[in-house]
Parts: sequence; C-alpha cells; structure tokens
Amino acid sequence: MKMKKVLLPLLLSAMLLSACGETDASSQEAVGSATESPASQAEIQYPRSIKLMALGDSITEGFTYRGAYRVPLANLLEENGLSQCVDFVGKKQAGDCYDNQHCGYTGYSIDPISEEDSVSGGRSGISERIEDLFGTYTPDVVMLQIGTNDILSLYELDSAGDRLKALVDSIFEKLPDDGMLYLATIPYMNAEDDTYIDPEYFTVEDMDKYVDDYNEKVKALVEEEKAAGRNIELADINSVLTKEDLQDGIHPTKEGYEKMGAYWYDIISGYVTGE
Repeated sequence: MKMKKVLLPLLLSAMLLSACGETDASSQEAVGSATESPASQAEIQYPRSIKLMALGDSITEGFTYRGAYRVPLANLLEENGLSQCVDFVGKKQAGDCYDNQHCGYTGYSIDPISEEDSVSGGRSGISERIEDLFGTYTPDVVMLQIGTNDILSLYELDSAGDRLKALVDSIFEKLPDDGMLYLATIPYMNAEDDTYIDPEYFTVEDMDKYVDDYNEKVKALVEEEKAAGRNIELADINSVLTKEDLQDGIHPTKEGYEKMGAYWYDIISGYVTGE
C-alpha cells in the first residue's frame, strides 16, 4: 500500500509533463482523426501550455527579494509537475528558479509621470512598454500589477482608473483571442515607515484611503471588461498581504512574496489544468 501511495503522485506528475510536452507527428495525426467535429476541435485540452508574462513595477521585479513572487510560483509549478506547461516570458531575468524571465520594472507607473507632476520624482510608464514586450514575447496569459507608484507620486489619482483602462485595452489588442489577463489589486502601504514614503505627503489614514480607492477602480474595471466579453479576472493581492508582510512600507518580505506566490499558483495552475 505504501508503494502505491508513493507511485500515484509520481505517475500523475509524469502524465502532466507528457501532456504539456511536444507531440510527434504521428500522435498529432491520431488526435486529428479522433476529433472530427468542429465543436470537439474547439474544446480546450487540459493541461494546456501557456506563455506567462509577469508584468508590473518593483513588486513584480523583486526589489526586496530577488525573483519576487515569481520564484515561489515557479517552484510550486515545478513541484507539482506543471513546469513544462508554463513558459515565463519577458525581457528581464531574476531569481533562482526553472524559468526566471519577467517584465517587472522598478519605479514604473501606469503612464509616464513628469517630475513636476510627481511628489516623488519623474517616472516611466508601463504603457510605453506594451508594444515592444508583447510584439517580442507574445504571451498567452498576463499577470498585471501596477498603480503603487501612481499613488506614491500623488499623480491625478481621480483619473487613475481611466489610465488603467487604457493600459488594459492596449494589452487586449495584443493578446490572442483566447488569452487571459489577471488584473491585480495592490497591497496596502505602511506610511509609518518613511524609507520610501514621505510623511510630508502621506498619513497612515490618507495612504490607506488612496489604496482602497485605487483597488475599487481595479475591481470595477475587471467587471466592466468582463461584461464586454473580455477574458479578464481579478487577482486580489490586497487580500493576501498585510502591512506586517512589508519590509520597507511598500515591498513584501520574503514571507510576503511566498504568500503571493502561493496565491498566484492557485490561479495559474487552475488555468492550466482547467480545475
């Protein structure tokens, strides 16, 4: 009995790896002959293989922990036999895991912000990167978390939802028809920590309200886009982390990133396996 308990997960893992790997011509021909109707051909075969883009600012890049949430996410995928199903794509590399490509850019906001319009210095915008990144790496699934630096800049926060919508629209112009966008809320920031948060501009109460207001815009946008028929889902990162999970008032600790990685694993593994 003990031998069976050990072999079963190994066999399941091997089946997943085989299913996500390449098939030879004879097996493809056999599959084609077995699925003659258009309806059956249109059905998704699980587990599916995807190109996954982690897109965002320093929380995605890993400012306080090299590899950010992507390392625990990749490790969980590998441990559960799904690493051959998920190809991380991006222009940058960081973190000790089976695939460390990503598109996390420290200091970036949604759109560019000039120095005179920001209380924390000028910023580049992730929106400027979409054309190049998506044209080069052609992801199927995107994990997008952005907006923290818009708040830290105190830049036109009332219209942050409009800027985010324009960014999301530009991403959907590049995604394949069956692609998926997971749009994340942002964590609370701890204004009691002045490492990167200027107390001249932020009180604890004001900062909490800025984050709450922005996350409501994120949630409303997800519902709006879903109603328009787009493949988008909410990733509520704010529900996963507390201020105690932050190392410097903004960026997660190693333990905080592990919480994020486990949360993203549930989402991505479910997408890949259809569960």
